[in-house]
Amino acid sequence: MCFSATASFAVAAATAVTGAATLRHVRHRREAVLAAVPLLFAAQQAVEGVLWLLFDGVADGVSPDSGAVTGLAFLFLIFAKVVWPAYTPLAVLLIEPSPRRRRIVAVLLALGAAISLYLLFDMIEVPPAAAVWGHSIRYSSAVPAFSWEEAPYLLCTCLPLVLSSHRTVRVFGAVVVLGFVVSAWLFVTTYISVWCFFAAADSTLLYLYVKHAALAADTPRAAAPAG
Repeated sequence: MCFSATASFAVAAATAVTGAATLRHVRHRREAVLAAVPLLFAAQQAVEGVLWLLFDGVADGVSPDSGAVTGLAFLFLIFAKVVWPAYTPLAVLLIEPSPRRRRIVAVLLALGAAISLYLLFDMIEVPPAAAVWGHSIRYSSAVPAFSWEEAPYLLCTCLPLVLSSHRTVRVFGAVVVLGFVVSAWLFVTTYISVWCFFAAADSTLLYLYVKHAALAADTPRAAAPAG
């Protein structure tokens, strides 16, 4: 599969439009964090789209000697490694009605916040690099892929979604997990870029959850007698 600036910008545009529509359906402030997920993915994909433009004409495995490349790689990984481990459990926690599941997700939120800080400090200490690798972008940093940090990272970014009481959110979580498995299996070296690409596209599913929640919230008011 070939990824490119066109593919990244196309997904960014689609998720931005969907994200804006999702936010318009929000009826409760606690839903806004989850509803903003497509917009955050849109920004992340736009960053990678610009990075692809800087790689235009560059051979595989070669990274242009540019501060812009380092800066964009850092920004992309801020989303991938710092935002999502803490943001995901927070978004689920705010909409979760089950006390038992809320307790579990709250623990994952604390763990995700710790993982986010740990990965952020590593990225500050050793700025990440990026290079084209087999039609995808390979990101490298102080923390390598498939290290011990991967297990708690996956727990924080995937498990809250899968544990949700809301079916659409669980479906989104299952698709995210499947995306990780496929990306890690077929794109070992560049799986971070590939997984984020597919997760961004899949985040449009959250529109269905927010729209359904809005309809459920509006129904009692519509059914109430006038006056």
